[in-house]
Amino acid sequence: MMITCDRCGYEGEGEEFRMIGNVMCCGPLVFRECPSCKNPVICDRQEMREDIEDTARDISRRIEAAIHCGDAAQARELLKDLSFLNQCLNLDAINDYVREKKREVSRMERASTAP
Repeated sequence: MMITCDRCGYEGEGEEFRMIGNVMCCGPLVFRECPSCKNPVICDRQEMREDIEDTARDISRRIEAAIHCGDAAQARELLKDLSFLNQCLNLDAINDYVREKKREVSRMERASTAP
């Protein structure tokens, strides 16, 4: 998600803008700090969540490709990334997917070392 500072006009990815806190006690709006001028910028958390979900889908596709190619090391690294990303989403389906794919990678590794 691209964010633009309303004070200095700096435009960058959401990760560049440090999270400050919620605008109100509840709701989707959060303050992020402009890395250029330190101005607080209001962002919609729902838009950020959509970006995170898109990234999770992309990582899942890359996991499937790594497994299909037999690249266990790459699959394990991507599974770590997806687990970390799921700390934001907190979805049981992703936890289940990661657990199943870890088992699949372990079976693949055992099969490759068997005599």
